Amino acid sequence: MPLVCPDGAVVAYAWKRQLAGQAGASAVDRTRLALKAFTDQKRRFFPHLDDEEDGEGTDTVSKKHRNLPALAEDNQDNLSDCKTLSDVLTNLEKEIPNLKVSTYERLDWLKRASSLPASANDNTMEAPKHNFHSTSILRPAPQNVASMDKVAVIELFFPSIFRAVVSLHPAGSTDPDSVAFFSPDEGGSYMHSRGSSVYHVFRQITEHATVALQYFLGIRSKTALYSLLHWICSYQTLFTKVCNKCGRLLAMDRQSALILPPVHRPYRTLSVSKQSSSQSISSTLDQGSNAPEAYHIGCFSDNM
Repeated sequence: MPLVCPDGAVVAYAWKRQLAGQAGASAVDRTRLALKAFTDQKRRFFPHLDDEEDGEGTDTVSKKHRNLPALAEDNQDNLSDCKTLSDVLTNLEKEIPNLKVSTYERLDWLKRASSLPASANDNTMEAPKHNFHSTSILRPAPQNVASMDKVAVIELFFPSIFRAVVSLHPAGSTDPDSVAFFSPDEGGSYMHSRGSSVYHVFRQITEHATVALQYFLGIRSKTALYSLLHWICSYQTLFTKVCNKCGRLLAMDRQSALILPPVHRPYRTLSVSKQSSSQSISSTLDQGSNAPEAYHIGCFSDNM
């Protein structure tokens, strides 16, 4: 029987069934797409909450995920001495010799960022108020301890490569709150731990670093800062390390239509300890095959 519409139009029964089928199918598709988008966002921003096993995954991937808590516990046991901010920065300075570490109060960093020159060469004469390298020389011990209690921003600087800004909350703790990457030649009030670089390559790294930070806070809560700082140091090979998957230094990013270096570094399999971190990050930089792994955006997998 034909269908008579309210406006008097006559629609064949076959058309009626087709329209109803399309409406039902579109509703199912919308639900499926919404569920997929939610799952992707959860895996992207909260990887430590992803306890479900992928149906298409292999046994190797499943075993890797099951071994992650054990690896995190081993790292926390090896770093049991790094309980204070001073201990963390002292060990980091010893293990990464070409790294410049500076600490600031929050307002002092804003002043420092606004006064940074737009030049690739960092002006060494512009010493921060709380420079971690020189606090033991310029300040007595009691004042040095007090200043570390007020530290809210950590600056990691590799000359001619990048500048990373890590925020601590509360101040003086070992709890990282946010992180951002910038070019060495950037300067301005937008340079803070929740800011965004004017260069696309550092925007991509900042987005990836935010996910890594959430992972460290969830899986390695006791050593989150120590793990994060060492993971950041793996980017000192940003412009020299080729991709471990495609073997190329530069590749086209389809989403941004830009040619980028490998901007992703694995954080799930990061192993850091006081005895081996200097060998795994510093000394291995001279050995291309043993250097920390690097991947382009299209070559990187969420399971790494």
